[in-house]
Amino acid sequence: MAEIQCIIFDLDDTLVESEPIWAEAYSKLYKILGQDFHRKDLLKYLGMTILDVSRDAHSLFGISKYTVEECATMLREFLLQGYDGNIKLMPGVLEFLQKVNGRYKMSIASGSPREAIEKTIKAKGWENIFIQYVSAEEVEHGKPEPDVFLEAARRLGCKPENALVIEDGVKGIIAAKKAGMLAFYVKNPPDPKAVSRADRYFPSMKEIQPPDLQIIENNYK
Repeated sequence: MAEIQCIIFDLDDTLVESEPIWAEAYSKLYKILGQDFHRKDLLKYLGMTILDVSRDAHSLFGISKYTVEECATMLREFLLQGYDGNIKLMPGVLEFLQKVNGRYKMSIASGSPREAIEKTIKAKGWENIFIQYVSAEEVEHGKPEPDVFLEAARRLGCKPENALVIEDGVKGIIAAKKAGMLAFYVKNPPDPKAVSRADRYFPSMKEIQPPDLQIIENNYK
């Protein structure tokens, strides 16, 4: 029986609308590196850590003026500038959190820096909702490897088979399933690759109701 005891949320574009923040940060870094930034670059980097992105850009463009670490420092600075009290919630997030808060242990597991997660939690007043949170920078491998979700579950004292992941990205869904967890994919429009791998698909969190969690539990008995 897969009884859901904890819910692990991705942060970026699952809980908060951060794609414009990441796009702006990438654009600033690319400009310093003498490159043009395009949307395809943003899509490639979704779910990756700052260090992994910096390694990729450094190698791709053959950068010699800056080290990978210097690129990562600049990208981190640009990124954190955007995580403030004005960041928007994704549709249905507030209502969903109100429905499940107190019924499940909850955590955030994200490819974003820990500082970005902390700033978001503080800005939104979520200190009593998310008792734990993990950045992929704190584990050996980022998404699509399962490390960040496994660490989030460990900190919550929750077995992987009793964890539900809510994600908006293909890499995140793959990571959740590698971790042996249930996975809800939330994205509009959806990526067919993620839909096919997830246990359930929803256009937004507005469509997820408490009975949906019970249904997924019953399907895994």
